[in-house]
Amino acid sequence: MTKLPHDGFVRFHAYLDPANQWVIGRGTEYRNGIGMAVLRPLSQYNDLSTVWGVYYVNDTQFKLRCADSPQIFLAWNVDRDALRLVSEMNSHGRDSLFTIDDLDPHPWFALNNWDKSRVADISESMMVNNRYVIRFPWNGGDNQKWRFEVAHR
Repeated sequence: MTKLPHDGFVRFHAYLDPANQWVIGRGTEYRNGIGMAVLRPLSQYNDLSTVWGVYYVNDTQFKLRCADSPQIFLAWNVDRDALRLVSEMNSHGRDSLFTIDDLDPHPWFALNNWDKSRVADISESMMVNNRYVIRFPWNGGDNQKWRFEVAHR
């Protein structure tokens, strides 16, 4: 079972284009306590905007915090498709909980919401800088597969 490092830092790499190393990052637009999670080419964004702090709340569920802005969390958006960035005061409850389901071949996995009804997905399988990372029901597509690497802050 894949286990992220508790109180550690990670990057999430997309399966679709592993040679170019696309990762989940923090979007540049952030207003009123809300922003969006986006795809970033690691070659251009090898910085803290693509690093996430991991905090486990129990054995299987965890929260993700921006490494360069620890007061900002990644959360499942209930009224839009894109994963969102929220302030710490808006990060309570199950909308900010994540789980992992291992896939074959290892080390790829699905990054799920708290009840596993949605996964992190790349819309239309398009690898484009600043493309929203969305939530979508699992369908087994390569656009829904991720791996992590340990990162440093």
